[in-house]
Amino acid sequence: MNSGLIHRDSPDTEFYTPMQLAKRWQCARSTVDRIARREGITRYCFGTGRNGIVRYHRKEVAQYEAKCRA
Repeated sequence: MNSGLIHRDSPDTEFYTPMQLAKRWQCARSTVDRIARREGITRYCFGTGRNGIVRYHRKEVAQYEAKCRA
């Protein structure tokens, strides 16, 4: 049954969670944050404090991954 919501792992969403990237890149979540900082991948922070969430834009992640393939 489809509730009409987009599943959070769906490629139709605009962003990756840090945990999705950790799984995709087979590394720790802290490594994702370190790579993003080093490579200038924008860190989108929605909310504040403990209730805030971090997301990375799929397009920027794809650009980084393409650069790594070269």
